[in-house]
Amino acid sequence: MRALRQLLPVLTLVVAAGCSEYHYYDLDVSMNTTGGAGSFSIVAGDITRIQVLIASVSGADSFSQRLGPNANGLPLSAGGHLGIIEVSTFADSGTLNFKVEAYASNVTIPECKVGEGTKAIMATSAATTMDALVVNKMGDFALCP
Repeated sequence: MRALRQLLPVLTLVVAAGCSEYHYYDLDVSMNTTGGAGSFSIVAGDITRIQVLIASVSGADSFSQRLGPNANGLPLSAGGHLGIIEVSTFADSGTLNFKVEAYASNVTIPECKVGEGTKAIMATSAATTMDALVVNKMGDFALCP
């Protein structure tokens, strides 16, 4: 499977406030294929039906990007690993709230939202911060018109 570096253009956030140096956040994104307490796993057949990903950041900085359908590697192959989301920002304090939403259609309506993953990371003055974000199944693919 292509890494998210190839699936998604680099997400770049530029804000005029704060420090004048960039801080980089690399999130390793994967689909939950194992389940776990309070979550539903996405099976390989479901992953191939995902048509659109919405990647967004809120909090100390903000950004949103729609990816797909039929572009940037979407729909996805059956593997669970999506790759790395790279975000750069001037923010060096506060919380960066990352979210990746998965839709089973090119129409991003609630009935078609089949997965979501979130991660809150404290913004710091460090040059690079690495972390992981897992997308959990949250909808029924059969409900999407």
